[in-house]
Amino acid sequence: MENAVRCGDFDVWLDTLNRPFKFHSPFLGEDFVVMLVVNDTTIAEGERAELSGEIVRQGCRYAVSTGHGCSSWDDAIDIAFLETDPNFNPPDDRFVMTSWHENDSIEGVVEFFRSCTAFDDYTPKNFMVIFLGQNQKVEEDTRRALAQFFIAAA
Repeated sequence: MENAVRCGDFDVWLDTLNRPFKFHSPFLGEDFVVMLVVNDTTIAEGERAELSGEIVRQGCRYAVSTGHGCSSWDDAIDIAFLETDPNFNPPDDRFVMTSWHENDSIEGVVEFFRSCTAFDDYTPKNFMVIFLGQNQKVEEDTRRALAQFFIAAA
């Protein structure tokens, strides 16, 4: 895990997860937004559900997904949020927003991640990019876009 950007207004962390896809938030119980960059084409539904549940339990408030099968990650995060309440009716003040970006450029997704993940009274200050599986070109492109939309803003 790497702290890519730290300034007074926000933190951006990067991590690459491979099987068994265990997530540990670097934000120590604080809320965060996550960008899932799905490079691994072999992630099973159960793995997706387990990781989504962990991301929500650790404080995710907005999940942006891109890459292979990104719409299924959007659904998995939505379900994980609903499952935080035994009656599938969690409180609105913990609502988790989701979006998927199937055919968008990585630059467009990072710009959305930076500029469009605030909602209602929630303004993110903790940003987490998770690469699920490795793809050097996608990681390099993502880092360039992070520099453009986060570091330049710092």
